[in-house]
Amino acid sequence: MKLYQADLSPFASRVRIQIYAKQLDVTFADPPGGLSSDEYKKINPTGRVPALEVDGTVIPESTVIFEYLEDRFPEPSLRPAGVLDRARARLLARCADLYVLPPLQALFGQRDPATRDAKVVEEKLGEVRLAYDLVEGFLVPGPYAVGAKLSIADCTLFPISFFATRLLPLLGDKDPLAERPKLSAWWGAVLEHEAVARVNGEIEKALQEFLAPGN
Repeated sequence: MKLYQADLSPFASRVRIQIYAKQLDVTFADPPGGLSSDEYKKINPTGRVPALEVDGTVIPESTVIFEYLEDRFPEPSLRPAGVLDRARARLLARCADLYVLPPLQALFGQRDPATRDAKVVEEKLGEVRLAYDLVEGFLVPGPYAVGAKLSIADCTLFPISFFATRLLPLLGDKDPLAERPKLSAWWGAVLEHEAVARVNGEIEKALQEFLAPGN
């Protein structure tokens, strides 16, 4: 199996957490020609990452990849045992994608004070705060997002929150996890997981390279 991915992508990062946690034999590759290139679109028509190549078939979209890998390699499972907890895990992942990530992406483009739009920053920071209030309310004491083991909720929330904890203070706001007790406890616990810690290092390295002068 081959995963077309980029270390800085929160979507690819969630799949890498799953792959590491399940200790799967997967080769990582950069999209040939770069994201959205004609060369890459011949492999993956969406032009995005991640995309998993399996025996000549390409599976795009991180959530679909996650479900495929869970179905094919059920142990160790990253799905909570109970039906209700599985729903909770999917709900948290959905909230992260629908409510937390979009305003964060908008704020990522506001990093430079010289071109920053104060109105956009204020509006999107407000959206992020509301989104994290929502996530805080849905978290189940675990120590992970839903119970005592890693799940799709953690895989999805972690990379997004990595960027939130670094980006919001740069824009004059508070760390969104530090002021929310359940999220703060979750953050400390999930960072202790070997797969999460590995991806944390990968994203940090990729971010520093991205922010380096000349890039």
